This record gives sequence, C-alpha cells and structure tokens, in this order.
Amino acid sequence: MSEERDEDTRTQRALLRYERRGDDGNTGVERPWLPHWYTLAGFQELAAAAGLITASVSGADGGAAREDATSMSFRLQAADRFKARP
Repeated sequence: MSEERDEDTRTQRALLRYERRGDDGNTGVERPWLPHWYTLAGFQELAAAAGLITASVSGADGGAAREDATSMSFRLQAADRFKARP
C-alpha cells in the first residue's frame, strides 16, 4: 500500500494489505511492517553473538563488500568453540 525508507535509522516502514477470499465473502486487514537492516560491522556483531564468524562478505558486484555497502552477502561459519570435535 505504501512504503517509507529512513537511511539514518536504517529502517523501512511499509503498509501491507492482506486479503482472504472465501465462500463466506472477502476479508482484509492492513498491517504495518518495520524491517530493520544492519551495517556490515553490526551484522558481524550479531553473528558473533550467535557463535558464528564471518568467512567472507561479498558486495552486489561479487567482490569484497565495502564497509558502507547497503547490499551484501555473508558467508558465516561456526566459531572454533562450536565446531564438532573428532
């Protein structure tokens, strides 16, 4: 229905409409959705808190992501303390 993006707070607010159609008629409801995205360093901190380490971070072009990138892919692996032992 609508969407607003705030780069400073790294949030995006969207208004979504859900509809259900059935034999007894149609119903609908509108709900706000507030996703939040993280900086490269911020996501690495979240991963570390979950026991993961960053193996690599790729930017949209496939090369190494810059610190200020807004689109990136992480390859994570278990930290040594969580790896299975033989």
